[in-house]
Amino acid sequence: MASRIRLSRPAQAPRAPGLDLAFLAAYAVCALLAYTWTTSVNGLAVLWICNGLLAAGLLLLPRRKALVLAVLCTTIDLLAALNSGSTPARGLLIAGSDLTEAVLAAVLIRRVCGAGLDMNVLPRFRNFVLLAALPAALAIGTLGACLAALMFRDDLLTAWKTWVFGDFLGMIIGAPAALLLARFRRYDVGAPASRFEILGLIGLAVAAAALIFSTPLPTLFLLFPLGLLVVIRLSSPYTALMVMLVSFIAASATVAGHGPIVAQFPGDMPRQILVLQLYLATIVSSAIILSSVLAQRAAAQAGLRRALAVARAARRDAVAADGAKGRFLAVMSHEMRTPLNGIKGHAQLLSARADLAPQARDQLGVIQASCQVLLALITNILDYSRLGAGARALAHARLSLAELVRTAGEIVRPGLGDLTLTLEVSAVDGLVHEGDENHILQVLLNLLGNAVKFTDQGRIEVRVDLRPQDGADRVRVSVRDTGVGLAPEAIAQLFQPFTQADTSATRRFEGAGLGLAISKSLVEQMNGRIGVESDLGAGSEFWFEIPLRRLEASAQATPAETADGGAGRILVVDDHPVNRQVASMMLAAAGFDVETAEDGAQAVEAVRSRPFDVVFMDLHMPVMDGLTACRAIRALEGDGADTPVVAMTAATLPEDVARCRAAGMDAHLAKPIEQERLVAAALHPWRAADGPKWPDAASA
Repeated sequence: MASRIRLSRPAQAPRAPGLDLAFLAAYAVCALLAYTWTTSVNGLAVLWICNGLLAAGLLLLPRRKALVLAVLCTTIDLLAALNSGSTPARGLLIAGSDLTEAVLAAVLIRRVCGAGLDMNVLPRFRNFVLLAALPAALAIGTLGACLAALMFRDDLLTAWKTWVFGDFLGMIIGAPAALLLARFRRYDVGAPASRFEILGLIGLAVAAAALIFSTPLPTLFLLFPLGLLVVIRLSSPYTALMVMLVSFIAASATVAGHGPIVAQFPGDMPRQILVLQLYLATIVSSAIILSSVLAQRAAAQAGLRRALAVARAARRDAVAADGAKGRFLAVMSHEMRTPLNGIKGHAQLLSARADLAPQARDQLGVIQASCQVLLALITNILDYSRLGAGARALAHARLSLAELVRTAGEIVRPGLGDLTLTLEVSAVDGLVHEGDENHILQVLLNLLGNAVKFTDQGRIEVRVDLRPQDGADRVRVSVRDTGVGLAPEAIAQLFQPFTQADTSATRRFEGAGLGLAISKSLVEQMNGRIGVESDLGAGSEFWFEIPLRRLEASAQATPAETADGGAGRILVVDDHPVNRQVASMMLAAAGFDVETAEDGAQAVEAVRSRPFDVVFMDLHMPVMDGLTACRAIRALEGDGADTPVVAMTAATLPEDVARCRAAGMDAHLAKPIEQERLVAAALHPWRAADGPKWPDAASA
């Protein structure tokens, strides 16, 4: 039954060896002192802590050892009573009452103080005093006083005060001190004092108590600041030890007729004992309460430190996981783009052949379109992953919105088919703003891509409007189409990741549903907003608004062009034979003289030995990687150090682009490569560096 009276826990924690003998020895010493004091003051109980010691022993020891301890302690109590002059009957009454009080107190402590018996917790100490020590002392003290009055004609009130006050004071000193000292290692934590300081403070407290109680001067208050210092600097077990030692000194001196209490009440022994008990009760309660508060604070601080350690470890794990994710994204981007480069590159080369049959040309068109869809899917997934990690920072640079829109139009124009594309940029033509070209172009391409995808016939119109607002221009870019349109219920979830307007198994349009979610994140990062207006079957208008600071337009010099067509010497550096073959054939078809190298070391030697107009450099290669090779080229003597180097790589993450720029490369061309952009980069590599979206010349 849950309510069954129980002293021992079913499974006691391991205790220090010899703990039962320590309890027995402490009980014998305290009993001898207590009976000596009682005899000296004509039977008045001064300080009886034995019941508290026995109660603690019953709670901490295994059942069999606890039973043996109870029998032996009761025997010691009886013998000490007989030795002090009590009759056998009175001795049996005293010993029996003490045993009963200790057992009752132990039962109550177990029920109201929890399984841990932790006196360092203030609510548990309060419960111990009010719901265990006080009821046990009142019940057994009252019963013992009544029996003594009946059996031995003792004065009931005097006997009651002697039993109750002495036993209660002894219980609130003995039980907590024993529970703390018996589990010393558990509670000797968090104290800042050294061993020397511990001995010094306890010795100082003992010496101060001896000095105070050896003189009649009213200096009892001096013990409180010293006790406060001990409580603050030492752990709970040492505090309990100090309280016990001070109590023994105060009781011994007062019984012997020394100290301020005796001087204050000369010849009135009962009042002296009562004041002594109240004084000791004040010291004990103050010390234990303050020690409990400090212990709880130390426990809270330790918990906070553990929580902070866990949080730091979790942060380290999160950073490591994010780094692993970044490396995974980089590897997957590289590994997926490399074979796609071969497929798309050869498809482009085949489509340029004049002798290709119409049916084969149509099949190549399907291959190219499928490659474009796969490339867009890869790009969107990687972009969305980077956005979730907050990996893309804004880059503020000069930009022309009109040119940016025209660039986007040229990028999507090959896929328009019979659709008509109209660009209305007169509101911003000739104006220069400051903003992130990459973000704006990607959003615009996502909206244009959707318009092309969901429009079978008709037209697509891109319009840019501008209005001044708060010292900046509020730019609105809208993409209107005559496509399938959207139902009202589909619009609400349209900008959520992996969401499409048509989610049925029979939907016509494929895709991951990430483009608009990425666009929304990019626009919001630029402090803008994005939306859509649409009617089902009547087309849609997607728009976004962003604030841009207007700059003064300035004429920019254009570097002289080295060639309007081919005839330049190009070095293609790539460890993958298919990539070298695709790039070489594309450039050769445009009239360039092409040489190849398989690693960075060969590239550096080639540039050292002969001039090249442009070097297209892969990044991940054996022997010497592309970044190291570019640095080596820049360190060459002579004109070779100024050779334009364009990264031609499947490493497309922003950190990859930044490393290319830091190594001294002039532009970044992402795989899979387009022949038109490859040729443009070969003719004018500086334009790839200066034009829209420098970090990726493939999108320029």
